[in-house]
Amino acid sequence: MKILLRIVLSVVGIVVLIVLGAYADGATMPVDHSVSVTGTVAAPPEKVFALIANIAAGATWRPEVKSVEVLPSDNTRDAWIEDLGSGEKMKFLALTTVPPDAGGHALRKVETKEPAYGGTWTYDLSPGPTPDTTTLKITEDGYINPPIYRFMMAHIFGSTKNLNDYMTHIQAAATK
Repeated sequence: MKILLRIVLSVVGIVVLIVLGAYADGATMPVDHSVSVTGTVAAPPEKVFALIANIAAGATWRPEVKSVEVLPSDNTRDAWIEDLGSGEKMKFLALTTVPPDAGGHALRKVETKEPAYGGTWTYDLSPGPTPDTTTLKITEDGYINPPIYRFMMAHIFGSTKNLNDYMTHIQAAATK
């Protein structure tokens, strides 16, 4: 029985040390960060912008979004809540919305201010390398307050995971 107790206590001790190490490592990382991804979407800027700006339809092409509640606009700016499942909801506000101009350039900037994490996401659209394609650059200027979340983003998921997922999903949605 003593051997079993020692094994259990050793395993618990190792787990506690790992969690404390992850927390300590995350605590040394900056709260603020800025990352970008750029990709080509096989659709013209007007179609790509329509996907980005149609917040009510976000759950139809973004698998991580379970539902969207469109809120009354805030001084003519879109506002909405995305339900990401498991009780996680994020409130967003569109700061800037500039539809495609004659040259195919467009901009959309949104923000969220959650206690644990948030920031702004800028979607910069320009004509792609071939006709009827779009170059989309997504920039996240964000913050992550809990040290353990910073550790996970840096060492487990990667700092551009959410942006890469968004790019993959919009590329797929634009071809439908």
